[in-house]
Amino acid sequence: MWGRRRNAEARLLTEAGETLAYVMQVAEDAHGLLRDARVRLEDAHHQVSATLGFGDGLPVNTVRTQLAQSQATWDSVDSMIATYEDMRATWCDLADADFEAIKSAAEFFTEYSQSCASTVPDLEGATESLLGLRNKLLELRVKVAPIRERAHTSFAAAHAELSQAGTVQGRFALEARLNAIGDRLRALDAGSVEVDPDRKVTDWYRDVETEIADIRDAVLRLTT
Repeated sequence: MWGRRRNAEARLLTEAGETLAYVMQVAEDAHGLLRDARVRLEDAHHQVSATLGFGDGLPVNTVRTQLAQSQATWDSVDSMIATYEDMRATWCDLADADFEAIKSAAEFFTEYSQSCASTVPDLEGATESLLGLRNKLLELRVKVAPIRERAHTSFAAAHAELSQAGTVQGRFALEARLNAIGDRLRALDAGSVEVDPDRKVTDWYRDVETEIADIRDAVLRLTT
């Protein structure tokens, strides 16, 4: 009787071990897909980040807020991966493992596979969004460049014209306005202005260009 019981327990333990080996392999395959998706997300993140910091008018602050979200996503995935790899290392050898431990491990690896299956599409979606953002930023750089150049040229001209205006009444008020516009122009170049859903970066540069033109007209009126 005791022999039959021991044989049954041994058979159950063997079957549990085989099941664990199977779910561990499934989990390893899912793990590979998750790891690859995480690498692609990080690569897309770096591609977006590489477009920033050139002082060319791209909305740096707003984009970096979006990048922080993708960073948080892959940090979460890294934690998930680390937990899996620690558990995997623990179960490289099934010797001396009891039935309950094997059952618990099988449940962990099964749940990990399921988590990977739901997480990978999310990572792929986030990667696609970042690559789309990169393309939009590259397009925006091209659109902004001529408007930005005109604004800077107009600003330099207005500054020179004010300097040549002498001490006519109203000059200092115009200088104060021009200095404020210069601060805005530098903020736009640095990308430190928060994006307004109803306004484009090109609109802001055009606003600056218009305000500079108003000052230049005012200088002309003062000196004629």
